[in-house]
Amino acid sequence: MRTDLTQVFLGNHILAIYHDNESKFDEAFKFLKQGLDNDEIIMIVTDSLTKNEISKRMEREWNIKIEKFTSRGVINMNTVDECHYQNGFPESFSIKAFWGAMAEIARTRGMRGFRVFADTHSFFEKGHAAELVNYESILESKFSIPFTAICAYDSKDLQSLTPEQRSALLTHHNPVWN
Repeated sequence: MRTDLTQVFLGNHILAIYHDNESKFDEAFKFLKQGLDNDEIIMIVTDSLTKNEISKRMEREWNIKIEKFTSRGVINMNTVDECHYQNGFPESFSIKAFWGAMAEIARTRGMRGFRVFADTHSFFEKGHAAELVNYESILESKFSIPFTAICAYDSKDLQSLTPEQRSALLTHHNPVWN
């Protein structure tokens, strides 16, 4: 792990760069477990692991019964299509509103906030890198709502972006983990 997860705070909008899936998902599960321990609703968005693989890993590593948490909406697992592509590429402001609504749901349930680990690789595979950068560019580098996010980028995907696109991503995230 490249960073100390004890230095993650509500409102962080983290850009994390990964060189392999193993380190990406090792960090994802630690980050999400920290959110669960902090009384936050958690979500993982990825196409790289199945929901069954995610569930089994959480049960094994966290020593929990996953159904207890998923049935209450405390743990959420979504593919990129489920979260973002239900009707084609989504309107950026609707995604931003969704994150705000999830943070509000957490607050109304008496929880501390909402935390998401979002794997961005599928956007690149689908040819939507420019749309992803445009979406990221409407988000704050630090959220004013009780929402914490890791936007997980594969290093090779970042290299495919223009210098201007990479600069935009760096401007709209804080901190950046390399």
